[in-house]
Amino acid sequence: MSVLGAAHGSSGQTRSSEAYVVVAYGDRLGYHYSAIFAALLISAYKGDGAPVVIYTDRPELFRNYPFEIVPISPQQIGDWSLEGRYWFRIKNRVMYDVLGRGFECVLYIDSDIAFTGDPRVDMARVTPGRAVMFRSEGPANRSPKSSYHSLAGLPKDLFAEDGLVLSPSAPLWSSAIMGLHRDMRESVECADRIIRGLLGKIDTHTLEQFALGVALEREHEVVPSSGKFSIFSTTRTKAFARRRMFEFFQRNHAAPFEVQMAEAKRLRLRQPLGRMVVGRLLELKPGPDPDFGRLA
Repeated sequence: MSVLGAAHGSSGQTRSSEAYVVVAYGDRLGYHYSAIFAALLISAYKGDGAPVVIYTDRPELFRNYPFEIVPISPQQIGDWSLEGRYWFRIKNRVMYDVLGRGFECVLYIDSDIAFTGDPRVDMARVTPGRAVMFRSEGPANRSPKSSYHSLAGLPKDLFAEDGLVLSPSAPLWSSAIMGLHRDMRESVECADRIIRGLLGKIDTHTLEQFALGVALEREHEVVPSSGKFSIFSTTRTKAFARRRMFEFFQRNHAAPFEVQMAEAKRLRLRQPLGRMVVGRLLELKPGPDPDFGRLA
């Protein structure tokens, strides 16, 4: 895959040893504009020359921003998602790809993460022997209904070539943030073998993060993120944040990059507590995404 250079960058600059990575793909443009907003906040807070690398199927949406763009073709999306059988595998394949592009350390951020402080806090903790993940969610089988209980019934030699016997009580690390060193690229590939080996045997959407945590902990320490950010992962918080982002881009899409960064830092994405409580008590539906196509 090729890289489209930063719109405002200089080809003569020395390439950074670090990079921040965001992924945006699919039919719902809310994910793409959330990625732009996440990248604006990363750029506003990081205060260094490390690039923000965007993997996307809609590179034209990012053309006016100084990000490095890696276009993803429909064929690539199909391959990376195993023809739609497991969409979260795309995160694994993005990390494997970007760690092969010459960067020493890479910090991946989900598009529903909004930094409120310097992301270099996490980047600085990444070493050849230490990875950063968003947080530990405890043992994979912590819930009596967890699909990971089924690991106990699988053949013990399923991943013998990797020297692994998977335990249902292995830690489940969330991958909303991933700070990895280039020496961990083989661990990412090992995680992919685990994903493909367990797909269809373990019924869970968290295979990607479970596999990466297991693969990393073979040879590396894994620590939780120390970054300052808000995360919009529930239906209600995401719906409110998307509406606010839509209004933000209506006002600012033509503004200079520096203005957009400053305005992004000022935007409040959290719904007031009172309204949130009332919405839950009355079981009000969050509503659909705004029509981001009007911005494109």
